[in-house]
Formats: sequence, C-alpha cells, structure tokens
Amino acid sequence: MKFLTDITITIFILPILLVVIPIIYFSILISDGSPAIYKQERVGKNGKIFVLYKFRTMDQSSDENIHEEHYKNLSKEEAVEPSLKPGNPIRIENDDRITKIGGFLRKTSLDELPNLFNVLFGEMSIVGPRPLVKYESDLLGEYQKDRHSVKPGITGLAQTQGRLDLSLQERLYWDLEYVNGYNLFLDLKIIFQTIMSVLSRKGAN
Repeated sequence: MKFLTDITITIFILPILLVVIPIIYFSILISDGSPAIYKQERVGKNGKIFVLYKFRTMDQSSDENIHEEHYKNLSKEEAVEPSLKPGNPIRIENDDRITKIGGFLRKTSLDELPNLFNVLFGEMSIVGPRPLVKYESDLLGEYQKDRHSVKPGITGLAQTQGRLDLSLQERLYWDLEYVNGYNLFLDLKIIFQTIMSVLSRKGAN
C-alpha cells in the first residue's frame, strides 16, 4: 500500500515536475555551471547503500569534510541517544558554501525534487526518515537497525518538527517515533504538515 501510494503521488505530480525540474536544472547551469545534479551515497532500508539525487546547492569547490566534522562535533557521546531535550541544531550557521540559487532551493525544499527519481527506483518513499550519509548513520549506534528498518523518505516526522532546527538527538527521537507508529494516515498528515512547513520556511537552510 505504501509503495502504491508513493508511485501514485509521484505520477500525479509528474506533469508539474516536467516543467519545474528543467527550469531549475538550467538555472543552476547558467548561474553556477555544471553539474546541476548532486549525487551522494546514502544509507537506505536495511543499511543498503544507494545514490541519492538532489539539485546542487553548494559551490563546486565545497569541502564536504566540514559537514562531517560538524556532525561529529554535535555528538558529544560515542553514539547519539534519542531525546526531546533541546540541543545544538543540525544546521551549519552562515554556511558560505551555499550558492545564491542554492539558498533559495533549500529554503523552498526544491533541491529535493530529484529525490522523486529515487522513489520511482524503489529506493525511497515519499515519507520516512531522511536518508543519512554513512558517517551520520554511524553516530546512531544501536539505533541504526530500527531507523533503517523502513525506506528513507523525502520528508518525515522529524521534518515537520523543525527540520534543521532540531538537534541530532531530537531528529533521532522523531525518526524512531515514525518507525514505531507508522500508518497511512500519519503519512498523509506528515505530507500536509511538510507543505505548511515549506511555505513558512520554518527550519530551512
């Protein structure tokens, strides 16, 4: 049922995507050169690695080690524990690696549109925990298995609670809440809340 819902939603909005995606693609090429699509290995269901597709939002010469060091600094323990206690947000403040058009794409979440190809490939779902890179996943320790027991999503329960304003601990808490309480009505609620969150640009970066 979940897979059929994913495919139905994707096909339903496909006509819009066929117009919007080329506009964004060529806008990136014109403003910041090639490539317009960013590819990165992420951890999927049951720990299987897949290639995630997004619109590139950072300068081509960006140092990705900055992101890894930032996440490791956020985790003061050997492994992240789920908690609702406020902590340091996931976002990197004043990240000068983000291009001008990339900033707009992030605030509107349009950079995630190519994720829909991952949905069509069966690697992701519309709703689920956001897919992590390997070093992020490794920070979860014993919680990796539970979090990765479902397909990662374009949006998820954590994204409706603050997106990048959340700490690693808060994100893990909401991701596990989703895994343990999944149902179709929850997915529909998350989709609606995500739309409202994007419109308000709450927690965007």
